[in-house]
Amino acid sequence: MKTHDEMSCRRLILESLVEYEDGSMPEPERRVFEQHLSHCPPCVVFLKSYQATGRTLRMLKPREIPKNLAEAVMRFVRERCEKKP
Repeated sequence: MKTHDEMSCRRLILESLVEYEDGSMPEPERRVFEQHLSHCPPCVVFLKSYQATGRTLRMLKPREIPKNLAEAVMRFVRERCEKKP
């Protein structure tokens, strides 16, 4: 599989992560996404940090994450992904 440049990876992750994590991603897309992950260590690192953030938020045990908190987290992730390392 062709490797993605940094911006393509960021776009792929941001567009696909929620569906991948919640299980709603169609199986053919899931296979392509997982194939990309198998060849892209930076995306794996990003995925693991995203998962760790989710686990941390779940440990807080809120019934529902406040909408403004969810928006702030997503805004932070998008802004961070737009910055060059």
